[in-house]
Amino acid sequence: MAKMRPSNAADYAEIVIKRKRQPALQGEMWVVDGLLTVASSDGRQKTTQVGNARPAGLARLMLLELEDERAGDPSLREGLRGG
Repeated sequence: MAKMRPSNAADYAEIVIKRKRQPALQGEMWVVDGLLTVASSDGRQKTTQVGNARPAGLARLMLLELEDERAGDPSLREGLRGG
């Protein structure tokens, strides 16, 4: 079950990634207790620890990963198998 953005999220922002010849990716990000959560426009989510990374940059990468997983990117499947 997807987590909802808590009202006390320290950092919250909408994310839009414009792409050539493809629809823009849209989602939102929030940080609570050092955990960054990214939600795509269709509700899929990823969460990771922020650490020393900049949350906005990390969130953009996570949104792209969510899109690749949705689209069935074969390079991601190879990486998951250790290939």
